Amino acid sequence: MTISGTTTRRPIRHTTSVIRVVVICLTPGLFLTACEGMLDGYPPSVSYQHATGAEDIVVSIDTAGGYVQLEVTFRNTAEFLLLGDGTAIAPGPVLGSYPGPALRPTRSVTLSEDRIQELFRAADSAGLLDGEIDYGDPGWTDLASTNVNITIGGRTLSQSAYGLGFDDDTAEGLSGTERDARLVLRDFIATAQGLVGPDSAQYVPDEVVAHQVSARETSTVDPDFEEQPRPWPIATIPPPPPAMNFDSCFVVTGPDADVLLDVLVDANELTTWVIGTQPPVRMAFRPLLPGDLGCPD
Repeated sequence: MTISGTTTRRPIRHTTSVIRVVVICLTPGLFLTACEGMLDGYPPSVSYQHATGAEDIVVSIDTAGGYVQLEVTFRNTAEFLLLGDGTAIAPGPVLGSYPGPALRPTRSVTLSEDRIQELFRAADSAGLLDGEIDYGDPGWTDLASTNVNITIGGRTLSQSAYGLGFDDDTAEGLSGTERDARLVLRDFIATAQGLVGPDSAQYVPDEVVAHQVSARETSTVDPDFEEQPRPWPIATIPPPPPAMNFDSCFVVTGPDADVLLDVLVDANELTTWVIGTQPPVRMAFRPLLPGDLGCPD
């Protein structure tokens, strides 16, 4: 994360060269002996206290809202999670081909306490722990907001940027200070996500959130991508969407979740499913990650 030349709510406390070293050392595959030596110049003057439980979320990054198809919203997961025990979770790489997988892949690694502290120090140096920063409004409509939450010392520090990464450099609605703040936030997010590299272990969820999408909300499928409907593979039957709703939501658990996960490996986002005697239906799936409330009330 290159913070040189940016403006935050307070001065950066460490030199730019040291900050660059922290980012390099947080990059997967580059945390070598030489990197450890460079970090000696970045004194851990503060030890950041955080929860240590396997279900405690200490860092979360997500993007929500905006004008997108409901099926996209239903499949979205957090873009990065760091749990108290050091488990870091992020979406895995997806090939650019269409249609995409039925279940967005996720990967995870276990970070040492030293690595966790490094990430907290990077957030602190970027000004993300000093209170809410004004990231401005690029002046566009129907964009999503990116949210970063960091919980240390018993309190949660939150940042939210509307339309982050969309025309940050040229949007007329942003001041120079707001552009710089957006760059710092984007760099921090990239640093956090980079901790979970493409070669990290696959994250296997215990539960899966499933949505049966109303026919009127299902996107039109190009005939070239149509395929034979598949039989619904588990005993748990999706409830049909109520007449005035866009979808019905349910959480698949236990042995049914294991079976469904195996079947979804060979399915894609356009796969339709035959449930009982009703016509084939479109489903949208996502892994139930820590902090995900599953289905709305």
